[in-house]
Amino acid sequence: MKIKFNWGTGIILSLVIFINFIIYITFFFPHVGSQLVSDRYYEEEIKYQNIINEKKNVLKLPQKIKIFILSSGIKIIFPQILDKMYGFFTLLRFSSKDLDVIKPFKILKYSKKILFIPKKFLKKGNYKLIIRWNSNKKKYFFEKDLFWMSS
Repeated sequence: MKIKFNWGTGIILSLVIFINFIIYITFFFPHVGSQLVSDRYYEEEIKYQNIINEKKNVLKLPQKIKIFILSSGIKIIFPQILDKMYGFFTLLRFSSKDLDVIKPFKILKYSKKILFIPKKFLKKGNYKLIIRWNSNKKKYFFEKDLFWMSS
């Protein structure tokens, strides 16, 4: 017995494929884990105007911040014009909160303006690098998406 492929057969075949697709999404998609970036997202949203001002301060710097991804870690070079700097960097890993890294740093006035993040803190994958620091009584905020490949 041969089945003719006509409009009716095409509609039935399309419905069967669509129903299978919906069943697949229903049973397998909810098992993908996700986490909020922050547990206090509402409070951080209210403070976001400060972050906008800090980002503008970074844009006013005479030179851009340079980031180099090396096999030994991540090297961040700040403009030399900045005075003593202190703050912290955060490496956010959206796939797992356990892999987030938050570390303080301090760079002296007459030293090279280099921040180095060794590879021991990094696992292969995507990160969002966030650097917040103070210098010359101004606050700065810098963020960049990174992909760490070495392990």
